[in-house]
Amino acid sequence: MANKMKNCPECGKIFIDTGAGMCSDCLRKEEQNEIVVCSYLRDNPGSTIKQIYEDTGIKERTIMRMLRAGRFIGKGDISYPCERCGTMIKEGRYCHKCSQELQADVKRMSDAINQKKQAVKKDKGVLKSRGMYLK
Repeated sequence: MANKMKNCPECGKIFIDTGAGMCSDCLRKEEQNEIVVCSYLRDNPGSTIKQIYEDTGIKERTIMRMLRAGRFIGKGDISYPCERCGTMIKEGRYCHKCSQELQADVKRMSDAINQKKQAVKKDKGVLKSRGMYLK
């Protein structure tokens, strides 16, 4: 795999991406931010991302990125909004209700696709007329 030159999503500086997704300066800063957030969570379990941002000054976007990367597992509960409805959750991207609704939607769509496939298979076996002459 070849390393690619990219712009850092945090500071915009050009860097060679080795898999971290950001330049070495921003990566170092994010590691320091992680230590700050972990320390904050030890002292304030059950905090929301907004509370962490307000008390530490670390961007909510940065906290969410670290959270999705699994950096705070076992370091205290963090509440953040469900990406679909905004209900406060402690894990995953969606609350239980939205997860169930999304799974039901996927199943419904899958069933509809399978029904169409079955209808096409049935139609292939039926002789269709294209006018008054049949062969």
